[in-house]
Order: sequence, then C-alpha cells, then structure tokens
Amino acid sequence: MNVKSWHIWDFPDNIYVLIKKEVREEFFNEMYKKFGSQKNYAKFLNKDRISIQKYHYARSWDHRKKHVSFMPLKILHKSLHFMNEKLKSKIENNILELRCRVGNPMKLNLPIKESPELYRIVAHILGDGSATKRKVPYYSNTCKELREKFKEDLKILGNIKSYERDYTNVPIVCFQKPLAEILSHILKISFIDKENIPKRLFETLNDSKIAFLQALFDDEGTISTNLAICMKSKNILKEIKDLLLSLDIESGKISLKPKSTGSFGEITYTLSIKAKFIKDFKEKIGFLHPEKSRKLNVRLKIIERNLVQRTRPLEWSRDKILKLLTIKPMLALELCEELLLTLSHMHRHLKYLENKDFIERTGYKNRLIWKIKDQGLVQIHS
Repeated sequence: MNVKSWHIWDFPDNIYVLIKKEVREEFFNEMYKKFGSQKNYAKFLNKDRISIQKYHYARSWDHRKKHVSFMPLKILHKSLHFMNEKLKSKIENNILELRCRVGNPMKLNLPIKESPELYRIVAHILGDGSATKRKVPYYSNTCKELREKFKEDLKILGNIKSYERDYTNVPIVCFQKPLAEILSHILKISFIDKENIPKRLFETLNDSKIAFLQALFDDEGTISTNLAICMKSKNILKEIKDLLLSLDIESGKISLKPKSTGSFGEITYTLSIKAKFIKDFKEKIGFLHPEKSRKLNVRLKIIERNLVQRTRPLEWSRDKILKLLTIKPMLALELCEELLLTLSHMHRHLKYLENKDFIERTGYKNRLIWKIKDQGLVQIHS
C-alpha cells in the first residue's frame, strides 16, 4: 500500500504563497513567454497588470511603506497546464512561506505525506478541536500529555507555531489557520460541521488508522461500565464503527443519548466496543490519556476476574465495601476498581447496605458519593 502525498497543487485557492525570488522570476518570465506578453498573461488571469507586477516582485506599497506580497495559489492553479514538471517541482521546493489572506505566515514541509502524526492531528481537531472561519484554530484538552503530543505532532509538518492559553478555564493549544484550511481541503472533511472522517483512512496503513482512532478515543472516549465513544455526529460514529472493524474490533449499535445542557438540548450518540473485544482494543489501539488507560486496565482486570471467579460470597463483598468506606467516602466506580466488581453488581451491594442503614449517599447524579452512616461500624459480620 502506497503512502499518499499532497503537493502544493492540491491545496485550496485561498492559500497564498511566497516563492523564492529566482524561481518566482523564472515562473513569471516563462508565463510571459507562453502568452506573448505580461498584458496577455494578466488578461488570461482576469487581473490587471499592477496586480501581476505585485505578485511578480512580491511587493506592494501602502502609504509609501513597502510590504511583502504573497501570491494567491489560484494563479499557480490556473497556470498549471503551462508549466513543465521541472518548473512545478522547482516552485514547490522553493516556497518560503504560505498563509491565508490575512494572518501570520508559516513554513510547511512539502509535500505533506500521510503519517500517524498527521491523522492524530486531524482526529484531535475533529474531537476536542475547533477550526472555524473567523477564529484561530485550537485543540482543547485538560490532559497535559495530550496537549504536548499534539504540539509534538505539529512539528512533523513544518515550522508550525503554536501556543497555549486558557479558554473558559480549559487549556487550549492554538495553531496557525492555514494548516486547518489545508487539511480540511486535501482530506475532504469539515472541521466546522464535523460530519465525516477522512475517507482515505480506509485505504491507508494500519498504524495511521490506529493513531487516528486512539486520538479520537482519547478525546471523546469513556471507560466505566463500557468502553465507548460519544459524539454529536451519528455519521462519524458509523464510519468509526467501520474503521474499527477493519482492525477486527467489533462494536455494538449506535445509541442515542439526549443530554440537557442548561436551557439547551444537546443530542449525543454513543458507540460501545463489545466486551469480548475490549482486550483487542487495548492491544491494538489503547489510550494515550493516562487516566483512561488506567481505567481500561482496571476494566480488563474485572473481566479476567469474572472469568476465573464468577461469584464471591455476598457477605465478603459487602464487608469489604464497608471497610473501604470507613477509611473515606467513595464513588461507586472507585469501589468497583478496588474490588474488581462490575458497576451493576456494586449498585446492588450499595442498595442493600443503604436499605440496612449502614451507608448513605451524598452528591448528585453521576457524582454520588457513598459514606458510612455509623462511623463505629466496620463490618456486617463480626
């Protein structure tokens, strides 16, 4: 299977480039020769001669102050059929910087080659990222390890400037806008509507598939009673389901979970990995997120314990729960991890102990904390 590359000619028209002087001179002189004059070339491009001269000499004037002018990639696209392969290669190898119409320029390694790092960046933008038309694109995550990995992956594409800042008390990694525009265009996906993953993923190497899935599960995955991924787009989950299957990992049906957020209703879809494939998920994909990785290991220990010892005396389990709660109040999931019990079994034990007035609950919804009602009590059976 070949590794795909995207050249400067594959980039969108709204990207502007600055070409090294000698090569820029060669390009424009070649075009003037092909069309007979600068005037004829300008007419072909539907531009005035002043604009052509601005791009030719990469300069413009504003209030007697000279500025560097980047050339719209659209000009190169329209001139593509009039260039030989040698000139095309020379232009791509001598692009100094590129940018959008406004904003800071960046240096990109050309051509862009597909790699695990590339698809990990794309997954993070689709997951916890944002790349709208007007705002600076960013990746948001409270996990420092994921943010550092994102910044490290950016470096493989070139001199991509990034910086961190807080946005509504959540750290974000901001990066340069042209990258989001280019990736969205060459991979035929939207970072605004977020309704598809790159179709190319189904044709690329497994290590790129794995990197993409790991990054998306790092952002949107959950591991408690089930190993699942939750997203607003049902279509993306359908494609993730197929991508997992290409790695021989089966998942269940996509379910709808309505969730209220203040006065607005927010619809979320969930896709769960089938229990017998959770071990395969860990071995083939896994988590980079340290807390999710830890929870995945606990979940596998629970599965392995149930295979070896399916039942334990009720009194033993309840006595252990009371001893743990005597030390400190705990969440049900924390108790599950300590005793390697499923959440459904734990809830039955907690309900029994609550009915017996041994324990009580505080908190709300999924943050219910259980504590001993009588601190002098250590166990049910003496």
